[in-house]
Amino acid sequence: ALSSLTRFFPPGISWSKPEGGFFIWLTLPAGLDARALLPQAIAEEKVAYIPGGAFFVDGSGRNTIRLAFSQVGEEELVEGIRRLGRFFAGVLEKRRGATTA
Repeated sequence: ALSSLTRFFPPGISWSKPEGGFFIWLTLPAGLDARALLPQAIAEEKVAYIPGGAFFVDGSGRNTIRLAFSQVGEEELVEGIRRLGRFFAGVLEKRRGATTA
């Protein structure tokens, strides 16, 4: 899973490197809201994730994702990561275009 993140995710997104467990934490660039982007990811790429903000008691974490990796096989996991990477690459490209316009 981690090698797929490196392969398919655009620069500016970071992730945890778990030594166990069931989830990888992704951190999107500041200002992106994972919960607000979820419906768009489902509509455009037919892929879902768990917005991480609900796991932060202080109201932060809006730009985080809890990505489950234990419920699917390797092939499905790689395909989901590929789709998410493509989705976020598009989001970041639109964001860059908006800031240069």
